[in-house]
Amino acid sequence: MTSLIIDTTGSQAFIGLAENGSLLSTIIISEGRQLSKFLLTSIQSILQARTPNFIAIGTGPGSFTGSRVGGIVAQSLSYAWNIPLISFSSTLLPDLDQIAVFSHEKYLLGDISPQIELVYISSTP
Repeated sequence: MTSLIIDTTGSQAFIGLAENGSLLSTIIISEGRQLSKFLLTSIQSILQARTPNFIAIGTGPGSFTGSRVGGIVAQSLSYAWNIPLISFSSTLLPDLDQIAVFSHEKYLLGDISPQIELVYISSTP
């Protein structure tokens, strides 16, 4: 069971690939303001044409813009591959080994909320 771990809430972005709760490889992106430029290519290189069983995404606390970039990428990939999206607190960073074990156990326990679907309502005066 393969999982993709993404956290973009801090000054460095962490991407990890885990199998059965054990971390196989990691990529650290320290470009900060150019995160969107390197995130997808880093994910592509770490996966090496594999499709994970689920994605674990860091939800903060941290950078608002970084959280949005990582969240949109994770949600888009989750939707495209039709796989679950599991959240974790970014306070666990930089211990990606612990995150791999935590997210794997959360997946096995079935403690996964369905993919979030939001409705935005706007009103004008």
